[in-house]
Amino acid sequence: MDLSVSSDLTRRALLGGAGLSAFALFMSGCAPGQQPAAKAPVTGPPRAGGSLTWALEADPASLAPFGTPNQSGVQVKDLIYESLVTWDRDLKVQPALAEDWEVPDDKTYIFKLRKGVKFHNGDDFTAEDVKYSFDLQKSPPPPGTVTSFYPKVAEVEIVDSHTIKLTMSQPDGTVLGYCAWLTYSFIARKGLYDDLDPRNSANGTGPFKLDAYVPNDHVALTRHDQYWQEGRPYLDGITLKILPDIQARLANLISGQIDGCNLNADIARTLANNPNVVVQKRLNAAFREVQFTNKGKGEPWGDVRVRQAINLAIDRQKMITNIYAGEAQLTSKIPPSYGDWPIPQEELAATYEKHDLEKAKTLMREAGQEAGFKVTLEALSTPDDYVQIAQMMKEQLAEINIEVTVQPLEIGTFAKNNAEGNFQWQSTGRGMRGDPSGYFSDFDPAGSNYKAWFAGGYRNDELTELINKGIGETDEAKRKEIYTRMQEIVLTEWPTLPIVAIQRFQAQRSRVQGMYVAVEDSFRGLPEAWVSE
Repeated sequence: MDLSVSSDLTRRALLGGAGLSAFALFMSGCAPGQQPAAKAPVTGPPRAGGSLTWALEADPASLAPFGTPNQSGVQVKDLIYESLVTWDRDLKVQPALAEDWEVPDDKTYIFKLRKGVKFHNGDDFTAEDVKYSFDLQKSPPPPGTVTSFYPKVAEVEIVDSHTIKLTMSQPDGTVLGYCAWLTYSFIARKGLYDDLDPRNSANGTGPFKLDAYVPNDHVALTRHDQYWQEGRPYLDGITLKILPDIQARLANLISGQIDGCNLNADIARTLANNPNVVVQKRLNAAFREVQFTNKGKGEPWGDVRVRQAINLAIDRQKMITNIYAGEAQLTSKIPPSYGDWPIPQEELAATYEKHDLEKAKTLMREAGQEAGFKVTLEALSTPDDYVQIAQMMKEQLAEINIEVTVQPLEIGTFAKNNAEGNFQWQSTGRGMRGDPSGYFSDFDPAGSNYKAWFAGGYRNDELTELINKGIGETDEAKRKEIYTRMQEIVLTEWPTLPIVAIQRFQAQRSRVQGMYVAVEDSFRGLPEAWVSE
């Protein structure tokens, strides 16, 4: 791929040939060594009509479109809201609310908006809605929080009712990936926050509209009959049933109370001979990570030697075997499914993430922490592996006299603590990013996460310089050099602790057709899904 910007860099050029997108990760389906997603058997052409029930692993907490990125909420909003562009199942950028675009220079993006698009309330979609949404993406109203992923947009200009112009403050290679990722780039109706409570109501342009959200129980969606994409969606309705307990999901799947859900490797294997269930899997862009706060307040792990010791004391291979039944991989700060950007597995195992308990003890002694210390490790209560990782860390770090108290928390409290930096350590996760730069935004001193987690403590000037350089660089080879070096810094100083990248197992009743496992851990396959009975 050639990441250079020129005046003839139009949407058609970006979509053609191998140029999946000039400015983000756009892999050709499966990365080297990655198994392709299995496909459910097709029984005929797609059938319109019918409904299904799919399980959510956690309560969405809020459906507000701006600045509320918890995964379960995003999985719902992906079906209700859209952005200017989107990804297909192979992460190729495709038109969505923008039917065409051009980049006349390295600081300008011009999007031609699709005409005839209707919001769920029947209003027409125009450039005013895009400007309103971009303004709120930059500064989200409550309950949203400011993020580090918003591109370097200096001005959002309405050219006419169906043309929007983004003028950048500097060259920025993240715009298309940011929009396609959706997590922070949803487009809502102008005045949404004045017209309704966005936490439990919605007005988007997506294939499904919200009927009801009953916290900790279910989300009900119905077909958007005026959806712009002809023939989509096939389903008349979807119920997203909130089932945090994995055994409950399994029981409901087998009994037919739900049509699909995520499971772990061990449970997925028990379904191998079930004729009524199809299991698909894919190494996705989600990986597990332990986040530290490091604010210069005397934290023992403020010493890089302690963080290095923690990394060496962790036995990731044992976690892969015991928690994931071998269905996981080592991960850098960029996960292994992310094309050819991440550090290779063999290098991680030999150099950066090697288990070496004796060296860990030596580093603790050199740091004056041979006697160890106490720390609280918060863990998302669902899915189960967040707590399981925390419990194994507790056992393994006891070997270097670190006494870990594991504190499982539901998503609302966990996310609030995370956003405010009100924690010591957290067993958390990272999902898809629109661009490699997104995996390093936490270390940008201008970013909200840095201010919450590191202000007054951890800082690396070279990393800061590379963060800014990487965003503005448009040459692919140079970008890869930058992001390789950034990974090396993080995997040496360990301001955060990548643990493992996981396979996503998706089980569905055999009547469900067309559904696929999305790399970005979303339900983007549901608008293409249909039921055979």
